Amino acid sequence: MAVRTRCAAFCLAFCAYICAALLGWLALLSALAPGVHAQTTSLGLSRAPEGTFVQVGPAVLGGEGVAVGGVMAGRMFTREVHFIGDIEPLFRKSEDQSRVALLVGVAVRVYGIERTIGNVPYRGFDVDVALRAGPAVSFSTRDDLVARNNRFALLLEPAVRITHARPWKSATRPGRVWFAELGTVGPSFRMGLWLPL
Repeated sequence: MAVRTRCAAFCLAFCAYICAALLGWLALLSALAPGVHAQTTSLGLSRAPEGTFVQVGPAVLGGEGVAVGGVMAGRMFTREVHFIGDIEPLFRKSEDQSRVALLVGVAVRVYGIERTIGNVPYRGFDVDVALRAGPAVSFSTRDDLVARNNRFALLLEPAVRITHARPWKSATRPGRVWFAELGTVGPSFRMGLWLPL
C-alpha cells in the first residue's frame, strides 16, 4: 500500500510539474507573438491561422490519452510545446506503463511556403511537418524493479499535422481551427481544436 501511495504522489507531483512547465511555455509563447488568429479577407474567405494557440484533444492509436500543447503559428513555420499522456494502462489490468511526455519542437508549414513564395490563396487547410524532442516518464502501480529502472526516456518525434480553419462568423467571432496529427510517440493519432490565446 505504501508503494502505491508513493507512486500516486510521484505521479501527481510530476503532472503538476509538467502543467506548470507547460503554462510557463505558453506564457512565453504568448509574450513573443502578437495575437493574430485565423482572419478573413475582404471576400469573407478564411486565411491561414497565425498567432498563439492552445492545441487540445484526445489521443488514440498505440494507447489512449490526451494531448495538450501550445503552438505559435507563423506563416511558414510553427514553434510548439506538447504534453502527451498515455493513461490507458491506469484503467485496465496490464503490465504496460503509462507514459507522460513533454515535447518541444518546430514544424514547417508546407502550404505556408507555397503561399509566401507563390502568392497562392489559403486552401482552407494546412499541412505541417514537425520534429519534436523531449523527456518522458513512465509509471505504473504494478512496477517491478526492472520497470522502475526504465522510467525515464528521451524521445524524438517526427509528426505530420493537418489544420483546417473555418471562416470567421463575424468580425469578433473567429471560426474554429481543427487539427489532426500523426506522430511516432504513442498515442500517435491526435485530433481536436486550436484555441486562440
